[in-house]
Amino acid sequence: MENKKQKYNTLLVIIAVLLWAASAAFAFLLILPILDSIITIYATFWADPNPIGQAYYLGASIRQLGVLTLAFLFVVGVVGGAEHHARNFNTPASWHFMFITYAVELSLFLFTLFF
Repeated sequence: MENKKQKYNTLLVIIAVLLWAASAAFAFLLILPILDSIITIYATFWADPNPIGQAYYLGASIRQLGVLTLAFLFVVGVVGGAEHHARNFNTPASWHFMFITYAVELSLFLFTLFF
């Protein structure tokens, strides 16, 4: 009986680590498409036809600030998520946080598809 429970706990640890690692990798891979979507929206509404004009430099600045912001959010999300899962392992709060993480990532992915 104890051996079966130990295997179950080991399996839960492996699943949680794999889900966390997959969400971290997916979040990292979403950074560039999100930036491309932001710049596409900017260029659609506010860019001018001059290739190297005022709008170009503002677009480059928006992208640089976006990289900084998304990288900061990525690090906070990955480290904070790992900390939350380590403290609340196999509790409803941990699985709820995992569900919210994947829901946000799916929403951002759909944002990049439509914009």
